[in-house]
Amino acid sequence: MIAKNVSTALAEFVVMHFLSMSLDASQQAEFVGQITRHQQALRAYIVSLMPGMDGVQDVLQETNLVLWEKRGKFKPGTHFQAWAYAIARYEVKAHRRKAIALGVTTLDDDLIEELAERGEKTPEELEQRLRSLNKCLGKLQDKERQLIEHRYFSGATLESFSAACGRPVDSLRVSLFRIRAALRQCINKELTRGELD
Repeated sequence: MIAKNVSTALAEFVVMHFLSMSLDASQQAEFVGQITRHQQALRAYIVSLMPGMDGVQDVLQETNLVLWEKRGKFKPGTHFQAWAYAIARYEVKAHRRKAIALGVTTLDDDLIEELAERGEKTPEELEQRLRSLNKCLGKLQDKERQLIEHRYFSGATLESFSAACGRPVDSLRVSLFRIRAALRQCINKELTRGELD
């Protein structure tokens, strides 16, 4: 059994080495550029499939690893973002299965598929929304932006932020609700303004 595992691992190493050799340095650099260019959109797509769930950053990292591992299968000239989204969708489902095994309530697969289809149909709109979100985040007060960044980008708990800033968790939740509503309204205004230009 051990010999079989060793030979399997050796075979996988040889295949991975062969795949990496099959891409020359310029192709690898182009692939890294593709991953880098699409990080914001990919993260937003994953967030859209995991509303309210923890682990977005973990899923993004796993997606990036799988993209890199499968880089030899990507055909240059095809739609990289669509390919990356398909991989991200599978990683979200894998994360969901792990969460369910731990007793965490999550979205069902049908809803994830519906959200995925909506996200995949409009990558340009998603990019416009991200640009609008960045503008709107810039309009927030420092304390509001810190709360948003802590909640959605740090991976730390709201309780830890509560301890650091001295505000009750319930108060922070109310603030998050209000800030999200203001951001949603600001984004819609920015998108409308963009359509009129």
